[in-house]
Amino acid sequence: MKNDNAHSLRLVESLRRHAGEDAAAEFERLHPLSKSADHLKKFEWAKNACGFLEERFDADSIEMIRRDCRCNDGRSNAEKMRKYLNRAESVREFTELFNRSETFASLEYISKRELRFCYPQCYCSCVKRVPERVSGTWCLCTLGNAEGIFRELFGDTVRVALLESIKTGGERCVISVSW
Repeated sequence: MKNDNAHSLRLVESLRRHAGEDAAAEFERLHPLSKSADHLKKFEWAKNACGFLEERFDADSIEMIRRDCRCNDGRSNAEKMRKYLNRAESVREFTELFNRSETFASLEYISKRELRFCYPQCYCSCVKRVPERVSGTWCLCTLGNAEGIFRELFGDTVRVALLESIKTGGERCVISVSW
């Protein structure tokens, strides 16, 4: 089978960067995914990818690998969010302005240096169409996306943590963001 699916290629590259060529080559050999894979094959591949990572790496390494395996760098969402931040006089007002106009996500104000970034649905094309749950390992990629968004807005000191995800049984995806 060809391994030419963008999701798999990103994971292989992340493995290469964080775990070395041998781990990347082993994953690619054991778990190829083609561009033409349907949603069921992508779901099974995602579950197998989690198993591969969980069998070989500790929690910190897994988070680093998955965080680096994000679908986008967050810049387009950051640009969208920046217009609200630029109009706001405080982080609380920023969250209010954003929530009044946007539906792809919501923000919850925690303090002037912390908020929660929440998705009302799973947007991952590998797992969203199958009602079955997945390991929390899979959802860690959203941390890379959120980190990219909020670093654009608040600088390099951003810290993110996944508090809840739909595909692990939560009602929404919730990422804690602090700076």
